[in-house]
Amino acid sequence: MRWDSLFADLEAQLNGEAARDRVVEIQEMVRVERSQLPLAGRLAGHEGGLVTVVALGGLRLQGTLRHVGEGWLAIESGAGEYLLPTPALRSLEGVGARVAPEGPRRSKVSLRMALRAVVRDRAVVVLHSRDGDVLGTGTLDHVGTDYLQLAVHDASEYRRSPEVRSTLLVPLGALAALRRIA
Repeated sequence: MRWDSLFADLEAQLNGEAARDRVVEIQEMVRVERSQLPLAGRLAGHEGGLVTVVALGGLRLQGTLRHVGEGWLAIESGAGEYLLPTPALRSLEGVGARVAPEGPRRSKVSLRMALRAVVRDRAVVVLHSRDGDVLGTGTLDHVGTDYLQLAVHDASEYRRSPEVRSTLLVPLGALAALRRIA
């Protein structure tokens, strides 16, 4: 009988060590998997959730994360809708542990594609710079490879030639946020 309990105890110790080794291996696999996840994948799992975003220049927004694309995200905050390039973000708060699965749900829409959609929409927008200034209010005319063009006019006006005061070219690298005026 003593042999039976001795060998059973030894077997239990070996099984315990194997289980601990599996836990450590799984934890390491999770760390490696997370290290391969881009910001868009991390954020896409939280679409529809409440977040707080701080952009370079100090713009702080709290709202619902509506869309995530490659290099940008869209937030609905108060009466405005914001499109923010991810390189212009300082921090995000409120993002849970969920991630978006690979595949069709994950958006492949680039920042330039999203901005071109705003051009087609002809909505009045306000551009915020990475240093905290408001660059201008008006309608986007077009998006180039590394810039956008804004026809500057009052927010209460439509983009018509007599109302356009000037044309503003903004390098995409200077853009912190684009707010669509509802």
